[in-house]
Amino acid sequence: MKKACVLLAPGCEEMEAVITIDVLRRGGVETVTAGLNPGVFSASRNVKLASDVSLDDLEDPDGFDVLVMPGGMPGTEALRDDERVGKLLKRYAADSNKRVASICAAALVLDANGLLEGRRFTCYPGVKDKVGSGTYVNEPVVIDGNLITSQGPGTAMAFALTLVELLTDRPNRDSVAEKMLYAG
Repeated sequence: MKKACVLLAPGCEEMEAVITIDVLRRGGVETVTAGLNPGVFSASRNVKLASDVSLDDLEDPDGFDVLVMPGGMPGTEALRDDERVGKLLKRYAADSNKRVASICAAALVLDANGLLEGRRFTCYPGVKDKVGSGTYVNEPVVIDGNLITSQGPGTAMAFALTLVELLTDRPNRDSVAEKMLYAG
């Protein structure tokens, strides 16, 4: 079974986090949420979320097939400024058997850790000018090697279904989409 780790920080974008977690789990991907801090926290719109485990308590931080980062502010800034996240992202990006995925403003985390250099990516249009490297593409989801990026809350379903397809297969992705009545 494929495994995903969704990194959560206070102030993350709740739709991007919850839709991705839900769709991955529906797709049969073992999904663990790892918070920068333990316990319940407020997301960007004051929705209360709780991670499965704190980042420090992950049993095998390198044991996932994909690391996923939702955007939102100030969650993106917290992920960007966390040294543990940076080290983990760099290890995953350097491993061709692993993937790194971000949505919305979380592209800033990728950029801060040098992961967009020479890569195609997308992000929330309002932050694209703050990204200093890579080539911005105005598409809902962009795949460049082991890097998957998406634009924002409205593209979260397409982003999550893309991850399901990459981690499992197209028929599973289609089955999950059909059961949710997703028409996109």
